[in-house]
Parts: sequence; structure tokens; C-alpha cells
Amino acid sequence: MNPRDLLALILSNLARMKGRVLMPALGVVVGTGAVVVLISLGAGLQRQALDSLGSGAQEVRITGGIDMTVGLAPVQSSSAVGAQPRIVDAALLARVRALPGVARVVVSEPVAGPLDVVTGRMCVPSMRVVGLEPEDLPILGFEAASGELSLGRGQALIGSRVSETLARSVPQRPSDSSDGDLVGQVLTLYLSRRGEDGTSTEKAVRLEVAGQLAPRGSSYDFAIYVPRREALALNAWFFGQRRDPDRQGHPEVLVRAEDVRHVAAIEAQLVAMGLNVFSAREQAESLGEYFNELQALLGGIAAISLLVSAFSIANTMLMAIVERTREIGLMKAVGASNGDVMWLFLGEAGTIGLLGGVGGVLAGLGINALVNLVGGNATLLEQMFGSGTVLRASTPVWLPFFTVGFAIVVGIASGAYPARRAARMSPIAALKVG
Repeated sequence: MNPRDLLALILSNLARMKGRVLMPALGVVVGTGAVVVLISLGAGLQRQALDSLGSGAQEVRITGGIDMTVGLAPVQSSSAVGAQPRIVDAALLARVRALPGVARVVVSEPVAGPLDVVTGRMCVPSMRVVGLEPEDLPILGFEAASGELSLGRGQALIGSRVSETLARSVPQRPSDSSDGDLVGQVLTLYLSRRGEDGTSTEKAVRLEVAGQLAPRGSSYDFAIYVPRREALALNAWFFGQRRDPDRQGHPEVLVRAEDVRHVAAIEAQLVAMGLNVFSAREQAESLGEYFNELQALLGGIAAISLLVSAFSIANTMLMAIVERTREIGLMKAVGASNGDVMWLFLGEAGTIGLLGGVGGVLAGLGINALVNLVGGNATLLEQMFGSGTVLRASTPVWLPFFTVGFAIVVGIASGAYPARRAARMSPIAALKVG
């Protein structure tokens, strides 16, 4: 029996058994649809987590120490206890800028002391406040969502999520009411220090919010940015002494790579220079490993329903053997070999898997589209689940092909025993049945 005749016979037999084929095929549809949906949701969560890193995946952050000959304590850094960070002075900065793959180097001045931010009737304690030069804003990829991308004297820029952080805070200091739109309003920064006699003093700096930044990802969205000279002045007041950053060290330096592929090499060179570095690369790799495991777990759970449908396919094929015993006997009587009979039943089982797999993939893609449609409707999400809930599905290109192929394999495997049983039938005994 040639392949064309075999395929025609398979399709003819399945067409005669529409009702019997429908039930196992639907089982495969449910199983493959579940595989597509659950793995796509896992991939969607992974993409959202990686997107939250923003362009930070292309950056390496250096935290350095401060060398003050008159007793100024070093700025706190992420280095291990007892390990003194290397001083990042002007000479070392020049070496960093000369490294291959480095696009730009930006120095920043985080305010070191405990700093409270107040606007209207709201106060948030210990917010991150960072000093930057105005010309560094576009280098860091900052864009204004509202207001202006300006950082002149007496001005401040707020990250995209600072407003909601302030809105969730409880009133601490009485002041004028606030409507939640901080652009054009005045922020008051309160910096506290404790003297040698144990008394606490406080310094207040008032800055007008020039603009709110567009979302950028990572910690950038939760910080307030002030002119670098303002941050230097606050640190000088907190420590009781001014410093020359080019000579005595920059507490924080951001190295931006030309391409994300250069980050690992740049990070290795900085570590070799004795610098204390951090990048989002390790975080991205950890997230990737975690979500790969999550997708495997979700896919395994969904595959259970697909394997359950295998029993339905096997049962259907066994029943078909009972009903078609005389047909099998006739096929063998007119010259069909055991191999022809086996391939006939394997082909029918595999075709059931194929039909169910294609149907399940289409159903899964439809559910994913519905999930993304609902996920893109912020108003509907707030009504259903509350604000801040986002659920997105991202279907990998390989997933539909893999799922259909897996469904075919499950179908063929399910039909292996019935096909072998049919192939071993005696034609004489089969013709005597009925």
C-alpha cells in the first residue's frame, strides 16, 4: 500500500467515525490549549519582569568610597562589611571612559543622609534623592511625561511612580492640600543629622517640580532628581564638610554600554580594576532562569491534561479494532501486510492528535488574545481586580509548532498498542467474526 492510498484510507475511516473521533480530539484540544495558554502567561510574566528593568540592562553602576583627610565618614555603599570601596576620582573616571564598549559615563550624587520629602499634606520618609547635571538627563534616557525636562537652580524632577508613592503616604506635616499633580508644586526636602551632643538638627530645601519623568524601569521611577550642586550641598551639611569629588571620590558612577552585549565584558573589566559594581545583567539572568522553570512547571501541569486525552485516543482505537475486525481480515486477505495495518491505525491515531493539536493551538491563541485585550483595558482591570493589576500573555514563536508536534506524538503513542494488536490479527480468525 503506497502512502497516498494509506492517507486516503485514513481520512475515509476518520470521516466514517466522526462521533467517535470527536471526543478524543476535544480532549487533545483542551490539553494543547492549556499548554499554549499557561506557557504564554509564563512568558508574558517574564517579559514584564525584564521590561521593568528598562534600559538599566545596558548599564553598570559603580559605588565608590570617599577619601576625606579630616575624618569624613565614607558614604554607605552595597559593598560587603569591612570591604572599603575604591576611590573613584577623576583619574579613575578617565580610565573607565576609555574602556572598550563604554558609550557614556555619568556621575551622580545621591544624598547620603535620611531625607524626608513633603508636598501638600503628605510626607514620605527616606526617599531616594539623586543629584544630576542637567546635560546628563538625555544621556540617561530620561523623557518628560509632563512638565519640562529641566533641572535648573531650585528645580526637581520626579520619577514616574513618585506621585503614587506620595499618594499612599499618611499625613505627617500639616501644610496646604495637594491634588496629586506634583508638576509646578513645591517639594520640601528635610534632611536630619545628629550632633556629637546627641541633639538633632534639620535642614529644609524647597524645590519646584519642573516635570515628571516617563517610566524608565527599575529604581529610576521611584527617585527624585535635583541639581547636583544641591545634592553636594546637602551632603556637605550632613557630614559637616565639603569635598572635591574629582579628588576625593564620587559615591556613584553610572557606566552606559554601547550595546547590552558589552555589559558583561565591561563589568568584568571594572571588577578587575578593583571597583564595586552592580548591573541588571545578573538580575536579568536570574529572572530568566526563574521564569524558564516557571514555564516548564506550567507546561508540565497543562501537559497532564494532554496525556489524559491519550487514554481516550487509545480507547477509541481499541473500540475501532473490535468494530472493524472483519475489515482488517479483508485487508489482509487481499494482500495488506501487518505493516500496512499497523501504519493505518497509527496514522488514524496521529491524525486525531494533529486535529486536536491544531484546534487547541487556535483556541489557546484566541484565549491569549482575549487576555491581552482585557489586560490592555485599565478601566476594566480596575473594576475586576483593582488598580495595578496587569496580566499579559506572550506566545513564543516555537510554542504552536512544538504543541502540535507534541499532540501528534501523543496520538501516535496512544495508538501504538491498538495498532500492534490489529496488525497481529489472524486474517482467518478476523473473517470468521460476525
